[in-house]
Amino acid sequence: MADKGIIQDIGVYSYFLTVAHLFNIGIKYSKAMERLGNRGAELYQQFFIKEKYYKRYESSDAGTPLTRIIPLNKSIDPESQISNVEEIHGIIEGCQEPIVVTDCLCRNRKDLLGDRGCKDKYPIEESCFQLGPFGHYFVKRGECKVLSREEAHQVVDKFAKLGLVFTTENVKVANHILVCCCCECCCAFLRGITRFEDKNENCVAKSNYIAKVDKDLCEGCGVCESRYVFNAVALENQVSSVDPAKCYGCGVCAVTCPTGAIKIHREERSKIFDAHKELTETIYKENRI
Repeated sequence: MADKGIIQDIGVYSYFLTVAHLFNIGIKYSKAMERLGNRGAELYQQFFIKEKYYKRYESSDAGTPLTRIIPLNKSIDPESQISNVEEIHGIIEGCQEPIVVTDCLCRNRKDLLGDRGCKDKYPIEESCFQLGPFGHYFVKRGECKVLSREEAHQVVDKFAKLGLVFTTENVKVANHILVCCCCECCCAFLRGITRFEDKNENCVAKSNYIAKVDKDLCEGCGVCESRYVFNAVALENQVSSVDPAKCYGCGVCAVTCPTGAIKIHREERSKIFDAHKELTETIYKENRI
């Protein structure tokens, strides 16, 4: 049943997929995707987007996000505190093996629907990290590429330069199970703030960093503005300016700044849960109120 994509067997558990999970995560596995096909993508569009289930999938009714933004070390101001659990290279270095990459389910689904906005910009293939138990799941089925830690670091740097945003579960523990490399036009989570008219500002937890511009270094080239997916950066009088209320602290704006004028600086503003159990129990309780 697991090989047919009817159930999942992650770690020591085997379980049926809920409809919401099947339409989203289920499409990662080719056997499940074969059964769902274009009709599955259409049903996702109806259920998640038109009927606005995305709000409950991304966060609890009280606004607790399931996932969080994780920035890249090189985008962080050198004087800021850097925690391994809050930076993508630290997570890759400390996670359980295997580290594997699979196709991006969100871009794949939008491709099936024929309306992927990033078709010539971001890849579908081997652009989503599965770690530890999730990695084993795809290794067993021969549907992934296994990476060494060094190779994983290199892939992270490549995707950061492309402008993809890194997200993971909203927890501190080392045993993360996935790291998504997200675009603003396809991601099941980011689109809650980047695309939909009925916004979900809690679609993903902001990182505990905010972008700031050194106006003495800024040359007004506009690279940061063109890359930033949350519309928080703008050019004013040929100098970049950041709206802190809109900044999610991903660091995408800073990664390719030619003068190093823009960096993200430490600012505590989002709760990160200690472990998966605490996060899921909190969301469960908040959705029962």
